[in-house]
Formats: sequence, C-alpha cells, structure tokens
Amino acid sequence: MSELTSLSNQLADAVQAAGAWTVRVQARRGPPASGIALAADLVLTADHVVDPSREDSIRIGLPDGSEVGGSVVGRDPATDLAILRIASGTLSPATAAQGEPRAGALALVVGRPGSQPSASLGLITGLAGPARTRRGGLLERFIQVDAVLYPGFSGGPLVDAGGAVLGMITSGLGFGGPAVAIPWSLASQLAETIGKHGKVPRGYLGVGSQPVTLSPQAKELTGGQERGLLVVQVADGGPAAAAGFLQGDILVRLDGTPVTNADDLQGLLGPNRVGSAVSAAIIRGGELRDVSVTVGTRE
Repeated sequence: MSELTSLSNQLADAVQAAGAWTVRVQARRGPPASGIALAADLVLTADHVVDPSREDSIRIGLPDGSEVGGSVVGRDPATDLAILRIASGTLSPATAAQGEPRAGALALVVGRPGSQPSASLGLITGLAGPARTRRGGLLERFIQVDAVLYPGFSGGPLVDAGGAVLGMITSGLGFGGPAVAIPWSLASQLAETIGKHGKVPRGYLGVGSQPVTLSPQAKELTGGQERGLLVVQVADGGPAAAAGFLQGDILVRLDGTPVTNADDLQGLLGPNRVGSAVSAAIIRGGELRDVSVTVGTRE
C-alpha cells in the first residue's frame, strides 16, 4: 500500500506541476479547451478549438484563477497548432521533458476546461509517423497514448510522471485509434515558425504527380531505385515551370534524397527549404538529368 500511495502522490504532484502552466482557452462556441504556456505572454493550443469568427473575443483562464483577453499570433491548421498572446505577461513557461517518450511509460493528459486542472492517466503505446492529417498536412511524428481525452482537453499537455511536458494532446488530427499528442520538440519548433511568420510556410514546386514503377533502364540509372514520381502537370508560372520541368518527366531525387511518392516529396519541402535552390534529379528521354529548382511557397 505504501508503494501505491507513493505512486498516487507522485502522479498528483505531476498534475499540480503541469497545472502551473496549463491554461483554459475559451475561443469557440461551446465548452472551453486548454492551452500550454510557451512564454510569459504566449500560449500554444489546438487550432481546431480557435474559431476564426471569435478571434476578437478570446478569453484565457490563468492558473491563478484570473481571466484575461487573448489574440491570435498565428496558426497552422495542417498540424492543428495555434499561438495566442495574452496582454499581461504573467505565465510560467512549460518545462520540457528530457528525451523522447518511451512506449510502455505512464503519462498524464492534463487539461483546464474549468477553473482547476483535470487529468487522465494513460500509457504511451508508441511513436508513429509520418502521417497525413485530416487537413492535408504531413505530421513527421506523433505520440500515441491510451488515455481518455475528456471534453476540453485538446490543446493541453501530455506530461510524464514528473510533470514535464511530452507533447500537446489534440483530437483534431483525424488519425483515429488512441489519443494523439504532437511531440513537444516538434510542437515547439512549429510554434517558433508560426510566431515568426504567422503560419508555417510549406514548400511548393508546382507539379501534379503520381507514383510510378521505374523501368529496368531507369532503375539502373538511379542505382536500383524502384519507384519515382511521374510529372503529369506543371503549373504555369510555378517553380517547376521556371526550372524547365516538363510533363512526362520522372522525379527520382530531390537534393540527393530518393522520392518515391507524394509524401516523400512533401516531407522534403519543409519551411527551411522555402526560397532555396535544390537539385532535382529527373529521368527524361531515357537519361538522368539534374535540374536546379527554387522552392516556392503556397499563399
């Protein structure tokens, strides 16, 4: 019983610790959601709980019981992340866990849909990704946790047994199965990009494509690669058109990395690629060619 009591107290302490930087977010009709303090005046929450029609009436419930107004700094619907700013910089930023979560470890989902923090105990079932979200984004990795996601928990933290944040929990990605959290290392990186640009710029080549199996000759040219992306459309005025891409080209590598499907390509067109020139290896007329293309971004 003493060991069970000790574990119980440890978990309660973890919720109390996380409650110091978990806030209530009222930014939609219906029940409030939760958010995580990024800085003294910044909150990370789930994009789907921030109604665009109510951005001028956002209220943030603070850990001390007070309530302040909030405004949208930026958002990324593709990964279900939004950054809010409060007028008074009084928040204590979240403490990040050391290292990646381990499958089989206990974890707690913490939310603040009311005035006090609430919690749900779960088990990390694994790390997964990349996967396409319901809004068309490609999430590099995510945490799966066997825990009950109560109403108002989206946007809140997934924490370890010490109360340090492992990720942001959300029901808005559309993966199904266990509850899903965006790892804190990824969420904080995306949050920084959103803070700078108001969104997450994503690379754009301006091609329509479909995966194809390479012919024996093309396979030999690529050193044994099995598949590539057949260019079926080139957008007028797009980066690919400017670089000289033609319908019928087969894209096999981008910046030296093999490309075998659309997810491979999208994964190589992250925010860091926008505006940079990359080498694209294409097969045209039975020859392997290198084409330099400057990565654009969708507006």
